[in-house]
This record gives sequence, structure tokens and C-alpha cells, in this order.
Amino acid sequence: MPIAQDRLARGMTMHKAMRMGFDEALVALREAIADLTDEQFQRYHVPGRHNMATIVMHCLQQVDDFNGNLQLKRGIPGPVREWHYLPSEERFGLWGLPEEKLPRSGQPFPTVAKALDMLDTMHRVVLENMDAISEEEFINTPVGPWPRLCDIFFRSTYHIYAHIRQLWLIRGHLGLAKWPAQHFA
Repeated sequence: MPIAQDRLARGMTMHKAMRMGFDEALVALREAIADLTDEQFQRYHVPGRHNMATIVMHCLQQVDDFNGNLQLKRGIPGPVREWHYLPSEERFGLWGLPEEKLPRSGQPFPTVAKALDMLDTMHRVVLENMDAISEEEFINTPVGPWPRLCDIFFRSTYHIYAHIRQLWLIRGHLGLAKWPAQHFA
């Protein structure tokens, strides 16, 4: 199977490199949860740590926030923190929340199928919005508190990679450390 042209490093610009990294992060996020049962996804397996559903929803809210900034740059109406595709749930923001507001066992969490649907929607929409922005805009345009649009992107992408590591650690704890086939090899 030939490799798609948008996955090759030829003529790499910062915008193309960032898009490629973001695409890879969301594909890897999908691979980390696609074969889980809802019980595995929603259950708290490690005392004092988040379940996989919380980790994934946290990543998706960050992606949705990033997409809101892309839409703001493109002139699509709505404030930066208007959640265009996902419902905003304070508990999935995680940072700086007091203990009583953090997600916990017994609360409702999305199913794997619902999380995958949200992930696939965000993946498609963010790449469409990224493709509509030029290299120059991506590198030099301030958006909200961010000095450059690409700063948001770097933060979002590497944030996802850090959480993918957590998901695979939990999978290993469950004896589910089977690696999926490389998604485009």
C-alpha cells in the first residue's frame, strides 16, 4: 500500500510538520482505546489516578479548545471557549480543580463508541481548519493569550502524547499491552 503524500516529509514546512504530528497524535489516541470494553474504559484501575475515559475526554476538550482558536482565526463566529463540537464539562478540565470537582468512580462517563465518535469528529474538523490557514498565519498570528497560533498547536499535540503514554501504562497494567498494527505502514 503506498503512503499518502500528506504523510511524507518532502518540502516540509512548520505548518505541514505540525499538522502531521497532530494527525499522528489523534490516530494514536484512537488506537489506544478502540479495542477496549466500556467497563475497561470507564473503570478506575489505578488508585488515585484517572480512568481512561477521563484522560481521553480531557484530551478531547483540549483539542476542542484548540479548534475554537482555529475557528476564531478563520473568522467563524463564536467566542474562543464556545465548545463547538463537545459539551464542556469542568471535571475534564482537570487543572487546578479542587478534589471534590474531579471526576470519580460512580459518575457517568462516555462509552468507547461515543468517545471514538467525538475523537473522529474533532480529528476531521481540526485538520479541515488547519488546512484553511496559511503557513504565515500559523506562525505569526496571535490568538487570545497565545503569542502565535502555532504555540497552541504545539501545546495541544504534545499534551496528547503525554496522555497517550498514560493510556498505554494503564493498558499494560490490565495486560492489554498488545500493540496495534502500524496505522499507515
